[in-house]
Amino acid sequence: MTDLLLYYLINNHYNLNKKVYIIGAGKVGSSFAIELKDIGYNVDYLSDRNPEKLKGISDVMLPLSVSEKTESGFISDSDIIFICTQDNYISGVLKEITDFKIDLTGKVFVITSGSGSTDLFPKDSFDENYIISMHPVQTFSKISCSNCHLLEKIYFGIEGGVKARTICLEIIEKLNSKFIEVPKDKKYLYHSACVISSNFLITLLNVSSEVMGSIGIEKSKTFEIFRPIIENTLGNISNYGLIDSLTGPFERNDMETISNHLNSINKELPSLIPFYTLLGMETVKVAFKKESLNLKNVISILDLMNEYIINEYKVTMKTIN
Repeated sequence: MTDLLLYYLINNHYNLNKKVYIIGAGKVGSSFAIELKDIGYNVDYLSDRNPEKLKGISDVMLPLSVSEKTESGFISDSDIIFICTQDNYISGVLKEITDFKIDLTGKVFVITSGSGSTDLFPKDSFDENYIISMHPVQTFSKISCSNCHLLEKIYFGIEGGVKARTICLEIIEKLNSKFIEVPKDKKYLYHSACVISSNFLITLLNVSSEVMGSIGIEKSKTFEIFRPIIENTLGNISNYGLIDSLTGPFERNDMETISNHLNSINKELPSLIPFYTLLGMETVKVAFKKESLNLKNVISILDLMNEYIINEYKVTMKTIN
């Protein structure tokens, strides 16, 4: 056995034997708790203010020590501490840990926040080499369960210290996932992209359901109706890329159809004019990048939509006055 292989086996065994404490047993925390255990980590401790969440997870993860508050003893006995609470609670948890006045040497602290950076950690209490933000680019709609695998084959946005980074990259690799480096001062921009890709997709389909409802079609059927076109669009993006997957009236410079859309929306659902025109303007940019539109086409479409934006503004101001 080579020295390099021996080092890998010893180091890998050591890391898998690290004890993990997860603070926050909600949608994200439950996934980390269950899936870290599934890949071989010793998830021994779990805290959450909600006893029902603790019971739900502990029932499938025994043996497991749980508490309804952050425990200094759990921290002292752990090597990796995940803070999976909502963003507005992270600073409070970090203050609790600081107030314990216990030795944190060599302990890795991970926050799973999308927008919060390692700047949340008090510099005089935590070693910057052992702190990290490790955000899963994933949507968590409910408390996780066994065999959910929400953390597998995804991307994580990471930012933090060298020692913590090494540990987290090992975890990401064991989850068969990948990572991107997120600059500390760009976390809010990064998180806004996540929100646009996930949350706004829900909003987009909700708007579609409003339009469908206005013509007498059941709103509840919106996803069923549009699912094939959505899935095919995603398949095209996977195969051909974002820009080359664009189709439709904006891509083919169909001014008449766009004008008819605007007229109909303005007559039937005027509150959606800002929505349609804003997305239309962004779609024009994509069509221009695809070289389906030339500059003259772009200006013509933007001028058309601008007429409706100005009209909407005048109506709004008239209503206010």
